[in-house]
Amino acid sequence: MSDNLSLSRITEQPFGLLSTGEAARLFTLTNTNGMQVNITNYGGIITSIFTHDKTGRASDIVLGYDNASDYEQDTYYLGAIVGRYAGRIADGKITLDDQEYQLALNAPDSQLHGGPHAFNKKLWTSEVSSDSNQSSLTLKYTSPDGENGFPGTVDVCVVYTLTDNNELIVEYHATTDKTTLLNLTQHSYFNLAGHDSGDIHQHKVAINADHFLPMTPNAYPTGEIVNVSNTVHDFRVLKMLANDINGNDSQVNIAKGFDNYWLLNEDAKHDNKYAAQVVEPASGRMLTVFSDQPSLILYTANYIDGSHIGKNNCQYQQRAGLCLEPQRANNLETGADINNTLLTPDAPFYSKMRYKFSIAD
Repeated sequence: MSDNLSLSRITEQPFGLLSTGEAARLFTLTNTNGMQVNITNYGGIITSIFTHDKTGRASDIVLGYDNASDYEQDTYYLGAIVGRYAGRIADGKITLDDQEYQLALNAPDSQLHGGPHAFNKKLWTSEVSSDSNQSSLTLKYTSPDGENGFPGTVDVCVVYTLTDNNELIVEYHATTDKTTLLNLTQHSYFNLAGHDSGDIHQHKVAINADHFLPMTPNAYPTGEIVNVSNTVHDFRVLKMLANDINGNDSQVNIAKGFDNYWLLNEDAKHDNKYAAQVVEPASGRMLTVFSDQPSLILYTANYIDGSHIGKNNCQYQQRAGLCLEPQRANNLETGADINNTLLTPDAPFYSKMRYKFSIAD
């Protein structure tokens, strides 16, 4: 493949101005099958993914907005890289090396997803590369010491790679100069029928996990590690969300849908076994998620309420998409423990996940 043809796999265009006056950019990655992924350097956000259904028709299968200023107003973390810490930290208080830190709060009793103006609201530096089989976008951000209350200067790099196997690979790199916390994830909302096609109740989901973490009414893990057997949280084989999402399970009622941590089985951390899988029967689209992380959240967009207007003037409603968020905040040995997410100067962080898009048999 010629250099010019390789480079045509990635195009770049303006994506609007932020309130700071900075200009965001939009990068389009395209493979030889016609699959297309759009990513902005604002928040490392995946703005759209176009894949084909069983009839060959391409549709955009992630929720999002048309420009950077709309993402600046977004409160749902649509498509974003979440950090420094994905999840809730009670009262925003942490203790590291016997020193207590008060983190900036952005919820009544917690810091959520890294706090106000976190990684999802930053303009990242960008670099593109391409060869005969794939194209990559590298995004970098330096989080200064004390940002949102976290100690340490953290250098973060996220690499998105689209391959000709219809796989979108997400790699995370991070280093710090002082012990701190780091729990990164990707927060895309998928609707495999199309981003504007209504709720995801008919989607079938499988999660390679024998255990999950129940949560309190305030959405913090209780500390228990519970086997999924004989619970609505058993997704060890593909199951339609409609079966239980409107039922009377106490955990589903707390979250207004699904929003728990599943502790992935050991084989899920190996590259040939999936962490989660989703099938949308009408379109035939299938999404398979591979990850080296020990836990995963299934979140069914329970708090989207129609107050934000998305792409093509679509008014997203409750459960318009689902998120599959691999992360390291929890594991089978210690359950929910903030020490699972320590980042130290002598141990750089690296993680890799893959989204594989295909047609179900």
